[in-house]
Amino acid sequence: MKQTINAMKAAGIVSLSLCSFFACKKAADKLSTEDQATTLELATSAGTSDALYGDVFDVVMQEGENGNIAGAREAACASVTITPADTETFPKTMVVDFGAGCVSSNGITRKGKFTATISGKLRKNGTTVTVVFGDYYVNGYKVEGNFSIANNSTANGISYTTTTQGGKITSPLGSYYNYSGTHTLTQTAGAGTITFDDDVFSLTGNSQSSTSAGKSLTVTITSPLIKKMNCKNIVSGVQSFTYLGFISGTLDYGDGTCDNKAVLKIGNSSTEITLPR
Repeated sequence: MKQTINAMKAAGIVSLSLCSFFACKKAADKLSTEDQATTLELATSAGTSDALYGDVFDVVMQEGENGNIAGAREAACASVTITPADTETFPKTMVVDFGAGCVSSNGITRKGKFTATISGKLRKNGTTVTVVFGDYYVNGYKVEGNFSIANNSTANGISYTTTTQGGKITSPLGSYYNYSGTHTLTQTAGAGTITFDDDVFSLTGNSQSSTSAGKSLTVTITSPLIKKMNCKNIVSGVQSFTYLGFISGTLDYGDGTCDNKAVLKIGNSSTEITLPR
């Protein structure tokens, strides 16, 4: 989330877009200044949340693969402990501890830890992973809630479903919002190799973000999001959102370029946002 977007600027952006999408007076009658700012805030938070919980998926899959679901070691700057320490006994507990904070090779700063309970081999159909967070932060954002991964692969290919319930994201400035969502990741490349870095996934699904005051925004993926495991962020695809039943817009992740930018569009107005990793 780009920290320079304040409530006044957000209200102005949404007001302009509404004036071009509806009659200005009619929109003003329906929408308060606070709701104008909330629309932009929640639409931005949807992309932020997807990136942060997607980061948990990345770490679980990469560390599980790197450790072959066994042993204890140092991974980059994190301490990773997996017990029992053999390759065949399940379930296993994987603790990924970043301590007081460290920077990964691709520039992500994480601190704190999370614990993942893994029922079987990560690429095996039926395997489930449940994650519990322990004062865990990614680039200054605190990540909380119940996060799980289920391998629902078929003969046609590898597929995972991620579910976030009771999610909560607190920004470096102290503001927070709630999040829940379910997404299906279908592998489209990299299945023929043993490394995880060349994997590419197509994401579908939906989510909901809400403020502490209970105002919520619903998001649905209308063009599959493309996630490359060698890139920190989603590289393309579109999410559509609705707020208060009559405000709609999109979050467009681009043309496939690996960057941390996305374009938020409401009516005829658009603004570029910066994702948190």
